[in-house]
Amino acid sequence: MARRLILGDIHGSYRALCEVLDKAGFNPDEDELYSVGDIADGYPDVYECLAFLRTLPSFHPVIGNHDAWLQNWLYEGTAPSIWVMQGGRRSIESFTKAKVSQKNRIEFAEWMSTWPYAILLSDAAIMHGGPGPDLTLDDIQKLSEEKRNLKEPASDGQYIPDRPADTLMWDRVYFRYAEYDENHGCRKDIGKWDENIRLFTGHTEYGNTVPFISRMHNFINLDTMAGSFGCLTLMDMDTLEYWQSKKSKDLYGFCSIS
Repeated sequence: MARRLILGDIHGSYRALCEVLDKAGFNPDEDELYSVGDIADGYPDVYECLAFLRTLPSFHPVIGNHDAWLQNWLYEGTAPSIWVMQGGRRSIESFTKAKVSQKNRIEFAEWMSTWPYAILLSDAAIMHGGPGPDLTLDDIQKLSEEKRNLKEPASDGQYIPDRPADTLMWDRVYFRYAEYDENHGCRKDIGKWDENIRLFTGHTEYGNTVPFISRMHNFINLDTMAGSFGCLTLMDMDTLEYWQSKKSKDLYGFCSIS
């Protein structure tokens, strides 16, 4: 029976990716595989992750802020220091080690330009960061139809995003409010998002062994720190059953925190 599975932030941990897909018995001919973004940067197998996922016809990612940085480097060689220091060095090394030609780098960038800012299904929405306090369901619908321009500079996230698309990649406000409510056993409305639609995000690291599940807000954050001290999570979007890898630092013998 076909399933809808969704990956948390991978951050170059190809060994973790292979492990969770194997544990879940992933069938690329039947299962749909979604991603909350940030496949790039962190551990050293960024190229391997992207090359494998690119072969899957059932793979549906949204773009994360780290993916946007990598996309710009692949297309035109830009490497801002804030990106290099936050895992970008590993992405550069991965593509260099694999001897990926400039022509093929551009092909990867063009493929990544097909990744939307959000995926909106009948009963679920996927974005990397969150809707923030201001974006509505109608806003997300419009953004789900937009793609990044290959020559568009990537936001550095240092300031409040001035574009709705940047909000979807960088927002942490929605998660923080939901986390507060869960921790304090209270429920308050968060912004303008329609909570009848189950929301899946990543971007903000949560714990290192369990995903954040807010039943109060019908919201799940799947970033379980695969890019640093934690593990990768793969979840069934309908049943919320999930599978996890060993911690990336144990799979690779070191911890990638930059």
